[in-house]
Amino acid sequence: MHYSSIRELHTSKQGKVSDKWDSYLDFYDESLASIRGNQVSILEIGVQNGGSLETWAQYFSEGKHFVGCDIDSNCGKLQYDDPRIKIVIGDVNTQDSYRQITTVSPDFDLIIDDGSHQSIDILNTFINYFPLIKPGGMFIIEDAHCLYMQNFGGGILNEYSAQYFFKKLTDVVSYQWWESDLNLQTYFQGFFITNDVPSFIKDGWIDSILFKNSIVCIKKSKRPGHDKLGNRIVAGSEAMVQTWGGTRPV
Repeated sequence: MHYSSIRELHTSKQGKVSDKWDSYLDFYDESLASIRGNQVSILEIGVQNGGSLETWAQYFSEGKHFVGCDIDSNCGKLQYDDPRIKIVIGDVNTQDSYRQITTVSPDFDLIIDDGSHQSIDILNTFINYFPLIKPGGMFIIEDAHCLYMQNFGGGILNEYSAQYFFKKLTDVVSYQWWESDLNLQTYFQGFFITNDVPSFIKDGWIDSILFKNSIVCIKKSKRPGHDKLGNRIVAGSEAMVQTWGGTRPV
């Protein structure tokens, strides 16, 4: 039995318009294939014409919830035959929108931020919604090229942009190797001056960060903690060149 890829579903789509860059399609096919048969819940921030919600619902035929949030009231006019698709109208970072979204689903396997593309909005959305990601799930930012543009609050040398924040976050993945040198509050002092670093960062829920052209993907760990390297596993019985446990740094 043939199951259509996201590329096939998107390029053959009829009805509601869905707008994706070419490279996104292969990225999603590669990243989401392993959870395709799961009862996933997805939050998409930025609905526009509403077509991508239909694509997600088709791709994840066993999915539970497909929630779209958009500040444009016209998105409230969108009608879907699939009862699993819900639209929330409002700024995703307000308490009311957060309440409406979490009423539909308290957690998500995948959150896609395709909203305003403003650096401050992307940062706030990540801080507010990453805790809702299920262990092993992903938070994906589309059109991240906007974070290099000054009119979106970014810029290549802007040390307060969301792009710079995510670059700094890559070091947190390996925090176990420098935590005795610097605490996280000091490391992130340019972003969290009056408030503490979010607990999900301090507790070690950041598993990995992937940067592609115009995509940032942050994966949530399956369990908290900064000791992510695990045990050293040596296999075999003949050490003719180097004695087992030799000169590898620990």
